[in-house]
Order: sequence, then structure tokens, then C-alpha cells
Amino acid sequence: MRYWILILLIGWCCSVKAQHEKMSKEIMDVFHSISSDEIMEYVHELCKEEYNGRLAGTGEYMKCAFWCAEQLCDFGLEPAGDDGSYLQHFRMPTTSLIDCRLKKVGNEQEYVFPRDFYPGMNSDSGKVENAEVVYVGYGITAPEYGYDDYEGIDVKGKIVIIERGIPYRDKDEKKRFDLYMRYASESYKLPQALKKGAAAVLLVGKLAHTGIAFSKGMIYTHVDPSMVDELVAKAGYTRDGLKKQISEKQKPCSFNTGCRLNMDVVTRHYPYATTCNVIGVIKGVDTTSSIVLGAHLDHLGNNGLMFPGALDNASGVALQLAVAKALAASGIKPEKNIVFAFFGAEERGIKGAIHYLNHPTFPLDKTMCMLNIDMVGNGNGLSVWGAESFPAVAKIFAQVNDRWLHREFEVTPYERAVSYSQADGDEFSKRGIPALYIATTEELKPMYYHDPRDRAETLTPEIMEDAARMLFLALPEIVKIKGVLREK
Repeated sequence: MRYWILILLIGWCCSVKAQHEKMSKEIMDVFHSISSDEIMEYVHELCKEEYNGRLAGTGEYMKCAFWCAEQLCDFGLEPAGDDGSYLQHFRMPTTSLIDCRLKKVGNEQEYVFPRDFYPGMNSDSGKVENAEVVYVGYGITAPEYGYDDYEGIDVKGKIVIIERGIPYRDKDEKKRFDLYMRYASESYKLPQALKKGAAAVLLVGKLAHTGIAFSKGMIYTHVDPSMVDELVAKAGYTRDGLKKQISEKQKPCSFNTGCRLNMDVVTRHYPYATTCNVIGVIKGVDTTSSIVLGAHLDHLGNNGLMFPGALDNASGVALQLAVAKALAASGIKPEKNIVFAFFGAEERGIKGAIHYLNHPTFPLDKTMCMLNIDMVGNGNGLSVWGAESFPAVAKIFAQVNDRWLHREFEVTPYERAVSYSQADGDEFSKRGIPALYIATTEELKPMYYHDPRDRAETLTPEIMEDAARMLFLALPEIVKIKGVLREK
């Protein structure tokens, strides 16, 4: 009898081992099916002209969102948006740029787009003629620091030049951080200029920016630093010299440049426009607990040139789609829900992530963490920002990389974001949900941030393939960790 029991036990063990090996082979087959070619197909789709730069609040963005939802449906993910759909709608007022012209009065020199300026993408319509141009440094009024760029200078009816950032260079990091948080944003500087009576604003730095809120009467554009050099030269200054003087003396240096401009901006504002997040889920054994993967679907649209947004953030969306497809195909039943959120309006001020957090599909108090996937298409190494503070998570990612990917790999400490958001994950951090960031290192190609040259050919597909493979193997293990992540 004992002999037969032993034979049965051996047979049962062999059967379990065979099943385990079969399951592992099936999973590894899916792992190897994740390909850079398919990921790049997603990138090329997202960068198509028909989506016109994926500006949240436009019909072109919605068309792209429908495409993304169709992919999740085809993969077999369950919808997790409004009313049993994949879409989660919210209001997103939008401005359509029609024309922007800048001309120097006197010699009738006309400045050229895009060489000399980028139009303000949420500017109001308006025409300013023969207006004096005034340099007002950083455009900051901070009485608690005894600093006021507008002190002693009249800007009513004039066009003001405003630098990006802050002038403060105090060794006290808290003071510097406080000043930055309060005063560095264009969302502070532009209304302040309007309040002082300025007719229009030239923001230094040719950087497309859709996060500045529309305000009636606020006319602005982004100008190249070389244009500023030309305007301040008549008064005997250079822009670099002015910035250095303000920084070293910690005193404003505002003055009338002696130049005059004509400025004509034509826009159309749509205050009741809407946009959406796209959300799908692979349900877990515990359907109340979740982990959220987030990648913003939107970009900057078109300001006369289309912004394809390949790195920012077609790369993250494509990678997340690849992971969703692979996990759904694997048949793995995760311990917790794995939520795939494609956020709208990140470029407009993190609006999509905020809406999700205000209207969560799954309980926030049982959301273990958020993994933010943004600008992951250029590099030779992999990193998970914040994972160092969560050893169990860091160990899983490191083991996957060491065994299967063999990339340079690093983790960084977790720092909770406060007061000012730059990415979707920061908003989760503010709500007490740890946000870790999937990142690439060792940049291999030129990076074009908020630039029309951010195209598919600037990406390195192989690193995206490995990042997707890393997430595919790591996620089912991460969701086995009990409860919500807590810092070490």
C-alpha cells in the first residue's frame, strides 16, 4: 500500500511540475511576443495628422480616444469609464488658434513664426497697435521678499516682456522653493500683468504651453530669446546681462525698451468643450483593491505647426497598450485589479488625473500605488523613480531586469509631491497614493520637448520593448504585495 501511495505522490508532483512549466512557457511566449515593431505601430498611429497633436478638448483628441478605447476592447479589458464605457468625460474649455502676427513699428520688421515666436495657445483674441515694449524681468510682485518687478514703472496699455522662472538665489532652500511655488508659474504671471494694466505679454522662451488658463483680455505669445535681445539692445542691454544683474543684486531692473510693436492675435474660445480619460481594467481576485497604470494620451495640438508628441507621450501610451494586450493574452488572474488609465488634459494642468481622483472607478483607499508612464521612448537603461523607498517593489523590478532584460537599472528614493503638479503621478501622491515613475536613462537621441520635432524617428524602440516586458512580468508579482504601499 505504501508503495502505491508513494507512486501516486510522485505522479501528482510530476503533474504539478509539468503544469507549472507549461504555465511558465505560456507566459514566456507572451513575454517574447511583446515587440518593438508593434509598439512603434501604436506610436505612428498616435502621431497621425488626423489626430492633429491630440489636444484635449478637441474633436481630434476624441477621435484618438475612441481609437484607444477600441484597442482595450479588442484586447479583452473590461470598461471602467462612465456608464459601462471606456470613456470618462469631463469639461475642458479649449481655444483654437487662428492667427498671430508681430511687427516692429518704425522699420516695419515682421517677426516670423516659428523662427521668432510661438503663439500663445490659450490667448484671447485682440489687436494691440503701436504699443511701447517694457521689460519687467520675471513679472513678480512678492512683498514678503521685498521684491516687485513692477515697482516704479507704468505698464498700462503696453506690451511687457516676462522671463520664465524666478530670480531668487538665496541659499535658504525653503525660501527659494516657496518663491518658486508661488510665483514661477505663467498662470500667476500672466494674470498679474493683466492686473497691472498690460495690453499684452511676450513670454521669453519659445515653448509651446497649453496649461495656461484662458482669461478674457489676456493676449500673449512665446518669443525666442534672440528677439528679446534685439528689443532690449536699443536701451543698451543684453538679455543675459539683465538676468545676471537681477540675480546678483536681487533687485528688479525694469525699463522701457524704446521699441514699439503691433500685435494681432486671432483665436476662438470654446468654454463648454469636453474631453475624456480612457480607462480599462483587468479584474483581480480581490476586485476592490487596485494598482493604477497611468499614461497621458493628450499632447499640444497645433499652433500653426502640428506637435506629434512621440516621446511626450505617444511612447508611454504605446508601452501601456502593449502591456495591457500582453497581460490580457496571458490569462493571468492578478491578485488585485490592474487599471489602465489613459489620462486626458495632462498638458492642460493634470485635469484628467484630477478628474479620475475626484471620481474614482475603484476605491482610492484600496489603490496600492500608481505607476506613471511618461516619456519612456529614448534611452538605453531603465529606472523606476521612487521604488528605492519600497524595497519589495524595487526587488521585483530588479529581479525581472537581472534575469530577463540585462539593462542598466536603477531605482531612486520616493519624494512626495506637494503644492505643484508636473505629471499625473504627482496628483496621486498629493492624495496619499504613492506614485512611482517608469523611466529610461542614458539618452541615445536628441530630445525635443514640446517641440514639433518630437517625432517617431526620435525614439529608441528597443528600450520601449524592454520597459513593456519588465512591466508585464513585474505587475502580477507587485499586486501580490498586501495592502497599500507604505514607505520604508
